[in-house]
Amino acid sequence: MRTKLCFMIVAGAVFVTFTAVPAAWAQKTVNEKGRVVYHFVKAEVMQVGDVPGHIIGIVDASGLDFPDTGEVAIFSNKISLDLINGTGSHQTYTVNTFEDKSTMVSKGKGVTTAHPDGTSTFEGTYTYIGGTGRFAGIKGGGSYTGKRLAPVAQGGPADVFFDIVGTYTLPSQ
Repeated sequence: MRTKLCFMIVAGAVFVTFTAVPAAWAQKTVNEKGRVVYHFVKAEVMQVGDVPGHIIGIVDASGLDFPDTGEVAIFSNKISLDLINGTGSHQTYTVNTFEDKSTMVSKGKGVTTAHPDGTSTFEGTYTYIGGTGRFAGIKGGGSYTGKRLAPVAQGGPADVFFDIVGTYTLPSQ
């Protein structure tokens, strides 16, 4: 009886181990770092009129994402801005398209800060909200920091870069 009870306990532990662990094994976790370089392609802004220098706007941005994997992705971004004298909040939606046509889709939010020399810095967080191809089922996110190099007053395309640090998981394929 005692041997039978021990066997049942061991068999139960083995069953639980081999039915619960594969779910964890089924995910691939990736720590990511990278740099994105892009330009404003189009910007539409409106003076709000409640206080001097208050604008809202939508910006289309396009460029390249250089993850630390050595790949390069096409970066496409929509940014909404709510700024007073160049400082305030922003929200982003981004699609990175890789050479194999797989995509990573993220949503970000953060703060833009204007500086006396006319440049701007920004920081925020992002969350992956979707993906296709080898990034289907992506979950995770991270943080970013960056800078607009040319003063806003110069007009023309804005030269911008930002660095990301994050983690994501992918289901087993």
